[in-house]
Amino acid sequence: MLAGQGALESIAFDQRGRLLYTRLFKGELVRLDSPQAVPATVAVGVDSPGGIAVTGPREAYVGVGNGLTGFAPSLAKAGIVKVNLDNGHVTPHVSGLSMANGLVRAADGTFYASDDLAASLDRVLPDGTVQRTWLRQNSNGLAISKDQKTLYVNQMVPASILAVDRATGQTSVVANAPPARKWSLLDGLDIDGLGRLYVVSYWAGEVWRLDPASRQMCLLASGLSLPSAVAVGKAGGAYRASSIYVTTHSGRLHEVQGAVPPTAGTP
Repeated sequence: MLAGQGALESIAFDQRGRLLYTRLFKGELVRLDSPQAVPATVAVGVDSPGGIAVTGPREAYVGVGNGLTGFAPSLAKAGIVKVNLDNGHVTPHVSGLSMANGLVRAADGTFYASDDLAASLDRVLPDGTVQRTWLRQNSNGLAISKDQKTLYVNQMVPASILAVDRATGQTSVVANAPPARKWSLLDGLDIDGLGRLYVVSYWAGEVWRLDPASRQMCLLASGLSLPSAVAVGKAGGAYRASSIYVTTHSGRLHEVQGAVPPTAGTP
């Protein structure tokens, strides 16, 4: 779809069906209204952007401070900013996080922010209380189940997809990467309406689909150059609901058509 964009870190659809992505080294949040559109910068000054969490028709939250300070969670140099998608205004929301590489927000207002360099998965309560290293877990992409009970986590090394009980913090392995992909570094993660997970394998240049119920995994895309994040297409807009959209650190945005099966029975 696009090339020459610089290192792209994260991707999400807003509630109006437009594609949002971040330029890591430029500190920008960018919007693409359709696959044929010209990219439009929504916000600048988003320092070392991490994950994107869309929470309303005109707002999104973005992790900031997604850098090497993640090696030392105790430095607490990361945070979350709120971006007005209409005027690009950036407002600090919370500080004191480890990294905020991946970011997801539950329906009750709780944020989870990952650290792919150290064992620190942070939680931010709805009242703004920061619980740094809520779990001692190295992590990257994050997603929450439809029933809001489970936080899915891409563990970087060794490469595994984990399920965390949001109420207790109890963690279990949903699936391990294939043996040849054990050190492939899992990156972005998304979930579709039927609970299937879409998993980015950074060094392997692949994207997989995983059904947590059956533990079945299948390859959707390969040969990508440093893929970083994935978003499932949304119905009713300019993008295909049957596709996934993948950003890369090599500056490309890809569409993988037919990656999202329409029925619950398809693994």
